[in-house]
Amino acid sequence: MVPSKENRSLPRLLLIDDDPVSREVLAMILGMHGFPVESAEDGADALRLLDTSATLPEVILIDTQMPGLSGIELLNALRQRSDARLIAISGSPVSKEIRRATDGFLLKPIQSEDLVALLNTPKRKKKAVTAPETEATSESTQLTDWIDPVILGKLKAMMPAPAVLEIYSAVASDMEGRLVKLKAAMDARDSTEVAGIAHTIKGGCSMVGLTAATQAAARLESSNGRETWPKELLQLHFALSKLQGMLGDGLP
Repeated sequence: MVPSKENRSLPRLLLIDDDPVSREVLAMILGMHGFPVESAEDGADALRLLDTSATLPEVILIDTQMPGLSGIELLNALRQRSDARLIAISGSPVSKEIRRATDGFLLKPIQSEDLVALLNTPKRKKKAVTAPETEATSESTQLTDWIDPVILGKLKAMMPAPAVLEIYSAVASDMEGRLVKLKAAMDARDSTEVAGIAHTIKGGCSMVGLTAATQAAARLESSNGRETWPKELLQLHFALSKLQGMLGDGLP
């Protein structure tokens, strides 16, 4: 993995995200820009870190859609323990309540320049910084329908090729395991579990620009239409197969 070039003059960050791929990519981006960063896998883990750490973060990045302690409840708990800037991150638009309770918002997939720009704004400035949402499209065999060349290009510009391959390999491995759990949830007709797994897949895939997988997962997350589940599951398997093929070829 690429070593960070930590700069102690920059604010210390705490990153809270239940998706391991999103955590890995964001932590790498932050580290390569010199930000000292610590990560937590969920709200409870973040509160334990704040309660035991000798040095509190100056900025906290929070995925506002996580299982367990999340949303406004987590934001209030963080405010009680720290005066850090709270920046919401999410794969979906957040509520007005979340916007009012935080000091900024970034929509996944997060562009590094947007993130750094927001971190360099004055404390408590509440201007929302978002990336454009992608519209769901029909299945296609064009490469750009499977992977966003802009996001891939930015990752390649930020780090050596082996590190980029490592990130996408981690996404493929994570996705492969989650698709097994997704199929089990579908067989059990558990809409809540299907939506939760789809949300996690969407977060990881959007961070690295896996367009078709992100769109299929987003549709699964937002719809309870069980009749569409097999089609979206097949689309996710197609996307995984395409990613594995690209990894075998060394990425485009």
